[in-house]
Amino acid sequence: MAQAREREEKISQSDYCWGRNPVLSLLTSNPSKCMKVLVAKTAKGSPVERITSMCRTSGIPYTLVEPKVLDAMTDGENHQGVVANMSPVDVLELFEVLELVPNTRPAMAVIMDHVEDPRNMGAMIRSAEAAGAAFAAFPKRRGALPAGTVAKTSAGASLRLPLVALGNVGSAVREVKDAGFWAIGLDEGARVTIYDSPLPTRCVFVVGGEGTGISRTAANACDELMSIPMKAGSGSLNASVALSVCMFEWLRVKLESDIRSGEDDHTGKKE
Repeated sequence: MAQAREREEKISQSDYCWGRNPVLSLLTSNPSKCMKVLVAKTAKGSPVERITSMCRTSGIPYTLVEPKVLDAMTDGENHQGVVANMSPVDVLELFEVLELVPNTRPAMAVIMDHVEDPRNMGAMIRSAEAAGAAFAAFPKRRGALPAGTVAKTSAGASLRLPLVALGNVGSAVREVKDAGFWAIGLDEGARVTIYDSPLPTRCVFVVGGEGTGISRTAANACDELMSIPMKAGSGSLNASVALSVCMFEWLRVKLESDIRSGEDDHTGKKE
């Protein structure tokens, strides 16, 4: 616990690395911590070309922006036309975490489908760790990234729970299904609720972004869509709250199953 607190205290207030040589060094020595790169439209030269080439090779998103955008991000520092958005933690590939989850044991995981608010993302990761999730995954583009705000909001959970960066959410859902997980998309309009039958002992919850919900591509990749029954009045739950309700229902079912069976013979697929 003391080490975890020390790591949390070392999280910088800034989530950025700027300057051509520092960004090149980040991409060369620790690309897993580079979430995306912003390049000024006016930036030229071989170092800039090398940075964009390395981003393409590593699958790291990069975007061309006006120089004033980088000026604002770095508070007027000499950024040399390049700023990298960093994560305080190493981010894994999906195949790496799936290799660590035995396909004969109960397991639960989370895929965040373009969650945009880093505070929501941090809350989801914090709840996922508390509910015993094996990992939490997020897309590299068009969503929040696990930088300093997420680490702080998650109360350090993002420093402990394995995090996975995805190129495509739909493809990731199918890959997780191939590893023996039952994919459940959270959709407030779904007719089936999480309480209609016991949740599978191996499942991945796919939760959509604020306002837009789960995307059609992700929904089509899921085995089924489920909702949380609600009384009239409140409309809908915050995405992180809805995910927490589902994860702890999975944990409740798992604990009851453990008591009944002595933790023997759990199956992966839903009957």
